[in-house]
Amino acid sequence: MAGATNLKFTREPERSATLPAHYYFDAAIYEREKTAIWFKTWQFVGYTRDVAEPGSYITATLIDQRLVVARGKDGRLRAFFNVCMHRGHTLVEGKGQRTILTCPFHAWSYDLEGNLKAAGNAENVAGFDLADFSLAPVKVDTFLHMVFVNLDPDAVPIAATYPGLAEDIRRTIPGFDRLTLATSDPLPGKYNWKFFPDMNECYHCPVLHTIMGEQQGAYLQQSWVSEEHRYWAKHIILGKKDIDRTERPYDFGSEAIADVNIWYMWPNLIFIAHQGSPNFKIQATRPTGPESSHQVLDVWCLNDPPDAADMGHIRNYRDRIMPEDISAMEKQQLGVHCRGYRQGRLMVDAERSWRSEHGTHHSQRLVWEALNGERY
Repeated sequence: MAGATNLKFTREPERSATLPAHYYFDAAIYEREKTAIWFKTWQFVGYTRDVAEPGSYITATLIDQRLVVARGKDGRLRAFFNVCMHRGHTLVEGKGQRTILTCPFHAWSYDLEGNLKAAGNAENVAGFDLADFSLAPVKVDTFLHMVFVNLDPDAVPIAATYPGLAEDIRRTIPGFDRLTLATSDPLPGKYNWKFFPDMNECYHCPVLHTIMGEQQGAYLQQSWVSEEHRYWAKHIILGKKDIDRTERPYDFGSEAIADVNIWYMWPNLIFIAHQGSPNFKIQATRPTGPESSHQVLDVWCLNDPPDAADMGHIRNYRDRIMPEDISAMEKQQLGVHCRGYRQGRLMVDAERSWRSEHGTHHSQRLVWEALNGERY
């Protein structure tokens, strides 16, 4: 690797290399990420509509941790590790409505505040106290119409962690609170989860997607307007204002949204509002191993069921753009193993142009600092 031996990841985007190649496949790095990232950050686990009423609950899995979120009789939302405190059996599955959570193994029963209410034969066991076996709590919070958990007991609330993000999304998407879930699609892939937030740049857009620039069929300007905060960022790709309707890849519908708006929420969420009628896409990517990920793409629209214009932007992104992104990430996953590659150079210019990879540096810096602190 002549000429590249002095590469290193730095705090300054303009002079920084990429993260080292082994960060994308090393099992030890993956184990460190579990405690330094996944168990210390807010993780999306479901929607408020599914836990709106007292007695409603949802379950989720974060890496190897099983969780349950429930709305108590007092109206308060609580989260717990989804494990019976008797002998470790999973307590509940799926989602639904219950007043009592009963373990299917020995029928220990808990109320929705996490208190153990009954344990068979407890009255005959010396020194047994129901109060000693309450469910282990987990921090829970809401953001927009979503439910999040955080395994860190000292976690700062979402509003303080991502100040201004919810307000910006609502300001950008007309009628946000009237949106309904239109589609939900799993998108698994053989790539390290970090490759997905690394895609926060448009250097690749006219090459990989041919959606930007002057080529036939391009419907976006060569643009990448960025706004970066500590734990979130917003990027805008400006839409072409003079493109003929017949050249558009899909019907833009009401054209309530004129540009592509992309929000990154550390560590693993990307929200997108595409051109057209009001819409909101949620992409949550989690690792299933050092070199594999599972992503879910949820799309919210005003119409229920989605109309032809809604399905146009859904299909354009889900069936055209995302397969191209996933293919590129899987090829990167193969490439980082090559002995001839240790680390690349981020292409960040002073103007923060559409060809600049400062968005990639932003997410990689958060990974670096989570694993290494301020040691650059």
